[in-house]
Amino acid sequence: MRLSVEWIKEFVPTDASSEELARTLTMAGLEVEETIESEIGPVLDITVTPNRGDCLSAIGVARELNAVYSLSFPSIPNRVSVQSEKADYEISVAIEDIDLCSRYVARLVTNIRNKPSPEWMQKRLIAAGMRPINGIVDVTNYVMLETGQPLHAFDYEKLHGGRIIVRRARKGETISTLDGVDRVLTEEMLAICDADHPVAIAGVMGGEEAEMGDSTNIMLLESAHFHPISIRRTSKKLNLRTEASYRFERYVDPEFVAKAADRACQLIAECGLGEVTTVICDEYPVKHAPKRIVFRLARANAMLGYEIPKPELTKALANLGFESLGEQEDHIIYSVPSWRPDIQREIDIIEEAGRIIGYERIPERLPVGSTTQGGDTPIGKISAKIRMGIAAVGLQEIVSHSLLSPGKMENDDAGRQRIEIRSALSSDLSGLRRSLLPGLMDAADRNARRGQFPLAFFEIGKVFHRTDKGYEESLAVGGVIAGAIAPRSWVRDDKRTEADFYMAKGIVEVVSRLCSVSDLQFCVSDDVRLHPGISANIILGGQRIGVVGELHPELRKLHSTREKICFFELDLERLINAGTVKQVFVSLSSYPVMVRDIAPRVANSIPYEEVLSSVKEVMPEILERIELTDVFTGSQIGEEMKSLTLSLTFRSPDRTLTDAEVNDALEKIRANLIKRCNARFVG
Repeated sequence: MRLSVEWIKEFVPTDASSEELARTLTMAGLEVEETIESEIGPVLDITVTPNRGDCLSAIGVARELNAVYSLSFPSIPNRVSVQSEKADYEISVAIEDIDLCSRYVARLVTNIRNKPSPEWMQKRLIAAGMRPINGIVDVTNYVMLETGQPLHAFDYEKLHGGRIIVRRARKGETISTLDGVDRVLTEEMLAICDADHPVAIAGVMGGEEAEMGDSTNIMLLESAHFHPISIRRTSKKLNLRTEASYRFERYVDPEFVAKAADRACQLIAECGLGEVTTVICDEYPVKHAPKRIVFRLARANAMLGYEIPKPELTKALANLGFESLGEQEDHIIYSVPSWRPDIQREIDIIEEAGRIIGYERIPERLPVGSTTQGGDTPIGKISAKIRMGIAAVGLQEIVSHSLLSPGKMENDDAGRQRIEIRSALSSDLSGLRRSLLPGLMDAADRNARRGQFPLAFFEIGKVFHRTDKGYEESLAVGGVIAGAIAPRSWVRDDKRTEADFYMAKGIVEVVSRLCSVSDLQFCVSDDVRLHPGISANIILGGQRIGVVGELHPELRKLHSTREKICFFELDLERLINAGTVKQVFVSLSSYPVMVRDIAPRVANSIPYEEVLSSVKEVMPEILERIELTDVFTGSQIGEEMKSLTLSLTFRSPDRTLTDAEVNDALEKIRANLIKRCNARFVG
């Protein structure tokens, strides 16, 4: 919004320069982007936040300046002189939807003269970025910039029945707006109608049928208050933004509606553009009820961090328009001004007081007390530990966008649907992510196109779903790996291991150990994003909490790397909640280990998870570690069989083990494998 300094100073009795005014407004919370020189002097380009629609006018800006300068409230022009006796016309206004229109004022002006507005008015409009059109239109635009209240002028003689009806549009109704476009209205939109059909889209734009023209003799001037959300929805639905809709959707003062119409009539009379009559209709079925808020000075001092003299504080609030309705020993009851819908609670008034009195007065102190110690949540602490653990195995952390377009990389679980964004900025940001895989693959693909290998990325972040019970948000951890990731061993680091399913599964097991979870299970996955034969669901407590495996070959073709791409993703919150809160430190044993290998032969249909479970079921206290070192298949042992080589490490914490103890443990393990897995042993 642009306003000339000399216009603002009409309501602010100060000799301050434009630079000082700009600094003062910035201190008050209205950022001045730049100061522009114009024919009538400096012009301030002011950025107004969406919650401060009251500042979209010269008077609104003046209120802020007067409050900072501790000056009296700005006077509002309302000097209306009636030039014509009561006309032989009547105005009939009916508001059928009081939820969307709480007040509608109509005034009648006769003997309209089609001539330009005065030069001083045109210069101010040009400085504000508006093009002068004709006298009447310039006056309505001028009053809008001065007071913040949009106005609209109708040719009274073109209104069928001489009536104004404010109602919702009917299904299929159309209107040709002032920009020459035929628009179809919906039943949710508010329309300004005559006796037959719409003549304007309320708060957005007028229609051509009742437009003021060269032959207009009688004008009906509209000044109204419309529901902000209704105007915004209508403007967005029609893709039609105007200066009026910009203000209405940010709330205009319902108590100022009639005063703005009076101001316009005053200017019309003074500029010789018409004769103001006494014909006025002010329909106000839903009168504004001022909000009352209890304000405690002690609370304000505590929140701002310093003692504010009571007279200074009450004067600052009074200059902002807050009216004291009564004062008790420890509090004051304030009435919130009608132009400030953003003031809802006591803390809002405290913020206003601090803003006007000056945040620079808050003293500088070193933080003290227990409140400054802080601390992360339990999930946050474990997440930090998991980050360090995954980074230690060679992956780099990324942070991807939580908004993305629908694609093949998302999880297609029918029970957990995608959440669409109602007002998406673009198709690429049209919904909340259901999986971390799209962001991870984008990072991997971008690095692959630039020749960066190997690819090893992970992310910890939120994923979102919609279910029959509502919306779900959960913390997930995921990673992608491709290429030669790490040395095969510390002895020979010249050869590096290609990323594969087992490496991704190993990272999952690292995460589970960091969460103190040791009973993860893996079973065949049906996730369409993963290779049908090299993937697994991750099971915890009988429920699926994630997946791990190679990316499906068809999806791999969509990316720039031809190496195997392995992926894992886990519901981190469920994993953390399933883990033990405290981890018990176990000291290292000083006694030697004894390593024995066994090679059970089992059917191909038996998963390794079942074999491992059978070993753990009878695992003696001295069995320290189980490691799968080899899998052999071939005609030598039968087409339907596989041989698994398990390396078992035995150690006692308090003594050296004997061969008899280890052999006895091995016999128990073999017996349970035979019983549960129908295993066979050779030799």
